[in-house]
Amino acid sequence: MLTHLKIQNYALIKALDIDFQTGYTSITGETGAGKSILLGAIGLVMGDRGDSSAILDPSQKCIIEAEFNVDKLTLSQAFEQRELDYASICTVRREWHPNGKTRSFINDTPVTVTDLKWLGSQLLEIHSQHTGLLVTQSEEQLKLLDAFAGTEVLLNQYRTAHQTVQQLESALSEKKTALAQIQQDSDYHQYLLNELQEFNPLQGEEVDLEQEISLLSQSESLSLALTKTEAYLDGGEGSLLDLSNKIKSELKGFVNLTASLADFYDRANNLGIEAKELSRDIQHALQSTELNPARLETINERFSALQLLLRKHGCSDAQGLIDKRATLEASHAGEHHLEEEIEQLTAQLNQAIETRKDLANDLHAARLKHKDALSQQVISHLHQLEMPFAQMDIQLQQENNYQNSGNSRIALLFCANKGQQPMPIEKVASGGEISRLNFCLRTIIADLKQLATLIYDEADTGVSGEVASRLGFLMRQQGKKQQILAITHLPQVAASGNQQLFVFKNNEADISETQIRTLDDEGRIQAIAEMLSGRTPSEAAKLNAKHLLEIQSA
Repeated sequence: MLTHLKIQNYALIKALDIDFQTGYTSITGETGAGKSILLGAIGLVMGDRGDSSAILDPSQKCIIEAEFNVDKLTLSQAFEQRELDYASICTVRREWHPNGKTRSFINDTPVTVTDLKWLGSQLLEIHSQHTGLLVTQSEEQLKLLDAFAGTEVLLNQYRTAHQTVQQLESALSEKKTALAQIQQDSDYHQYLLNELQEFNPLQGEEVDLEQEISLLSQSESLSLALTKTEAYLDGGEGSLLDLSNKIKSELKGFVNLTASLADFYDRANNLGIEAKELSRDIQHALQSTELNPARLETINERFSALQLLLRKHGCSDAQGLIDKRATLEASHAGEHHLEEEIEQLTAQLNQAIETRKDLANDLHAARLKHKDALSQQVISHLHQLEMPFAQMDIQLQQENNYQNSGNSRIALLFCANKGQQPMPIEKVASGGEISRLNFCLRTIIADLKQLATLIYDEADTGVSGEVASRLGFLMRQQGKKQQILAITHLPQVAASGNQQLFVFKNNEADISETQIRTLDDEGRIQAIAEMLSGRTPSEAAKLNAKHLLEIQSA
């Protein structure tokens, strides 16, 4: 249960320290005094979304700290799993800094907002004014029925299966789209692949072809030039070899005179040897250099085909064509691989659909099993709230439309008057009837969930008189099982509290501040008398308030 709340620099609250008791605590005050700020602060410390705009003094940080007695709750193991320090008095703190940075703590251990939400779900529920209208929505009706039926584990299993189906459907759709795209271009891609495979480009051949074309194109001129060159080297009298021999003859008789003359002779001899070797090599070149028009035509055709393919595929060389061929071959192989993947995914999807169907059936069966019991308990509570002829029926039908909560379609039928047939609640219930129905449902579910604290923000909207008295009585009775906090504008509901907090706005300072104080007996009489007759109640109103306190607290 919530035992203490400390608020600093939040909304209209400069500083607040307040203790809470067991049982039922009513929270009263004038409209606009800031009662909902109190519940907003509790929600924030339990993980609700907030930001630095709610800071009263933007130069100071905002702190909200709550203490809970968790001694009767079995949370020690859950704390250990989350690596949190456990203590029977659990302190939860949340801080907002002016720069927008936030920090959260559980028992002085830094935690995430997710941790706060988890802890909040174990400790309390807050029902604000708008939650009453949620009862008219089918999604909320299913949530309430599931909470009553205790289907949490089964529902989580179903949701996991439903998510698996959705993921497999998405993956299968992507694979089919990819395959369709490949198949759409398949014929053209196959043509391109066949063309490249038939041409069979070779690495670097564009350079080799150009060289061979150039060589063959000039083979006649080259042959003539080589023939003349060979004659110049070793063609008889006057050739380079002949002149070399003549030089050697002239120098031969003088080689022993000086080293220089010997060197001249050797160099002339080497010149002759080089001329002979060069002549021999040129003769070999002449033998391999021949006119071959057929070969020239063939390589010209291949070179032209190569240039055409390079332009078609946007490549700069033959290696680019080789890479393109590899890509097309991989794409062709990928088509078969995609077909295999689609077959496997289809089998997995069919199995997942069957699993989801079985879990949805189990979930629907659990709801069917408990719906009448929930209706009877609600009717019993409504009878205590001056609705003796109230009827409620929960209708369930299965559809072939799987949602996150299953495939059950729910309709909550209700009527408050004798002789009428139950109709969908959103069509027939008044605001006061919805408030009472919401209160009954929330109280029943909270009791089943064994929540330590249940908080109502104006759950009595639309009721008055004896109904308000009965509502206050039920809150006091429920307070024997769990802690109840309720913001109310009705004196009967306020008087039923074991404790009463009064929220007021202090305008004495430069800025208005929301403050809260715990009322003693005299303070409660004064506050309830004001609720009965206005700001300056008469003595009769005070006597009436005192009498109301005695009746409602009996």
